[in-house]
Amino acid sequence: MFHEPSFMHHMKEGTASMKHVYGMCALAARFSKNPVFHDMSPCSRGQVYASQAMRLCRQCTDTPSLETIQALLLIGYFFSGEADNQRKHIYVGLARLHAEALSLWGYPMQSVSNAINREEYRRTCLSVRIATHWSASDMFMEPEDSCHSSEMIPEVDDVLFHNLTSAELLRKPQLAPTFRCDMWAQMARTLDIFTKINGLLRQLSRGVITLDDYCQEAPLLEDRLNQWYENLPEHLTYSYNHIIFFLERHLGRTFLSMHIGYYHFRQMLFFPFLKAGAGRDATTTEPKAAKCNESAATVSEILNYATSLENCELDYFIYGHIAVVSSCVHLHSLLFSDDLSELFMARQRLILNFKFLMRVKSYWPIVDFSVSRLRTFQNSCRNSISDPFVLDNWMARFLTEHSSSLAERQTHDSMSSSFGVERVSTQSAEYSEELPGIAQNSGTPNTPNHVALEGSQSKGPENAWDGLSYLMNDQSMTNEALANNAIDWLLKD
Repeated sequence: MFHEPSFMHHMKEGTASMKHVYGMCALAARFSKNPVFHDMSPCSRGQVYASQAMRLCRQCTDTPSLETIQALLLIGYFFSGEADNQRKHIYVGLARLHAEALSLWGYPMQSVSNAINREEYRRTCLSVRIATHWSASDMFMEPEDSCHSSEMIPEVDDVLFHNLTSAELLRKPQLAPTFRCDMWAQMARTLDIFTKINGLLRQLSRGVITLDDYCQEAPLLEDRLNQWYENLPEHLTYSYNHIIFFLERHLGRTFLSMHIGYYHFRQMLFFPFLKAGAGRDATTTEPKAAKCNESAATVSEILNYATSLENCELDYFIYGHIAVVSSCVHLHSLLFSDDLSELFMARQRLILNFKFLMRVKSYWPIVDFSVSRLRTFQNSCRNSISDPFVLDNWMARFLTEHSSSLAERQTHDSMSSSFGVERVSTQSAEYSEELPGIAQNSGTPNTPNHVALEGSQSKGPENAWDGLSYLMNDQSMTNEALANNAIDWLLKD
């Protein structure tokens, strides 16, 4: 949403919006190495800043502006990470209502003062759309989407927008399409596909459509995902060289975000075809289950790059959810596959995912809830040995709700009578202590293989990987015992 050079200039001048400063600190304080946070757990550091951002936003609830919309979204992101689904939904909803009141997606771009402001309008509009879709997914409902204007897709090249000052951008000529690095604009084109995958999973889980119906619809969405990838300029496709190219331009995270989203949508789409026991037509499910496994494997590979490459970290909570879904696919292979090679790779990929999850769950409370779903999924797989693996309501919500705390999975018989949205409420009291660090009077393609599945080194303080690696490579341990012990390791405090 923000043009970083302009924001940092305003910070130095003391003219940055304090709503933005507090909102950003609410999200970023958990990563700080500042000694002022020495006695505070990373997960608790953002609460005081979020409280101040909320206080400032309440002063302008009836005067919508771009500044307020951006601040409301930052607060909504904070509550997502806190597992406070109710307040997340409220603040994202307020951002959407303010955007509608301001007619953000119908705003005449020529009336905005300069190119930077116009681009911030576009990127904020896209952020509202993304947050609205993901928030609706967490509430297990269809999104209310008012923005379909093509003018609201980001236009400025991501590398230029991230690195150049406002004056430099005005002098820079437009790049030819073949050289543009417009990753956010490309990601925007997957949003509708993501929403349709969610809707299809909901329909299947509720019995609105049969698995045969799903088999007819899924290839259509797969074709759309494939078409999206095929339409990418060559320099935006997934390869090790391209990761390094964007890393050197301070956009390694954005590049990996774009591709992990694509492979996550694929692993979601093909997840219902994972089979156990009897009851499935192997000729129908096996090729699609293989695609689910391939996509989950690439997710693990991307997480490995994010862990091992400096300035490519994906330490945001949504990637914890994506890692849990990928881990469930690997757990399924571990519990049901008879192929020794597949079993070996499942173990290696679980090492990568669990290393990543142990890191990111130290920052975000919601990731602890996501990780706990692994045990529930394991139990459902165990039960499905005699009762074929099915995508029920709990399983569909597990796939689609990235910042909800789900109740324990219920039996198929009781599921229909108890379907609802559970929420975790965090303490709602305002915080009044001094704010650390802020003065109170401030104004299906080929994938790269350059990084081995083993041996990458985490940049974080965690140092317990040797125990996990030893556990996962203990060939004397049964796969069931291995799954139990590995999940126990991940769930421990």
